[in-house]
Amino acid sequence: MFQDDRDFIAGVNRSGICTFLSGAIQVSFMLMDNHVHFVLRGTMPSCKEYITKFKNLTGKYISSRYGVTGHIHALPTQIIRIDTPDRLLATLAYLDRNPIVAGWHRMPDEYPWGVSRFLFRTQEDAGQYRRLDTFPKREQWMLLGTHHQLPQDWLVDGNGMLNPRCFVDIQFLERLYRTPARYLYFLSKKLEGEMDNYFSFGSRTFLPDKELRVIVCKLALQLFGESDLRMLTANSRLKLARKLRYEYASSVKQISRMLHMDPEILKGFV
Repeated sequence: MFQDDRDFIAGVNRSGICTFLSGAIQVSFMLMDNHVHFVLRGTMPSCKEYITKFKNLTGKYISSRYGVTGHIHALPTQIIRIDTPDRLLATLAYLDRNPIVAGWHRMPDEYPWGVSRFLFRTQEDAGQYRRLDTFPKREQWMLLGTHHQLPQDWLVDGNGMLNPRCFVDIQFLERLYRTPARYLYFLSKKLEGEMDNYFSFGSRTFLPDKELRVIVCKLALQLFGESDLRMLTANSRLKLARKLRYEYASSVKQISRMLHMDPEILKGFV
């Protein structure tokens, strides 16, 4: 997904763009060469919007630079609700441990494609950055790869990368950890086995079939005027499938059960 520094810089910029466009609040991120992690605060639709936009923009970038198409669309994504403060702290530390586990022979606060280097530090010298409004509109588009009007007080460094302080809630992170010592305590814990199990559990659906079946019938009646799913066209069922996936975080298998559709067909649409 990321071959060199240019790719990573573009990835950080996409993260900022997607934060602005989705309405989700970004708490943390970690970009590795072959996968990414984001911690977001927001509704399920806003978080799904973030992921969808990030995948779309990443696909366009890879297509433009490397001439490869369809690569990102096929990659699996997973959204997991973090429901306790302790789980949130463990998840955030797990993200920052990624470079260590991957063989990065330095401290996480030196890794340039995450947020650890911004925690419990004074803000950088403003002279290192330029405000977006100092760039002409065309230069902004060339720099960030989007025509969307981003906040003009956002800062860009000399390499063309948005300062993550502009779109990541660093203050929330610092309040959460409370002290640098407490952050280092969580960072020192070997969390990989625990978190891998949690991610596996988190891939399960939020709503049981019994509850979701009632929702599906109500949606079908609201959208198509027909609560009997057997009477819906294939196109109507696909629209329902996307809504279940997007707004209710249902798995492909659960959607196939609800709508009586082949899961292999659904994989290409949701």
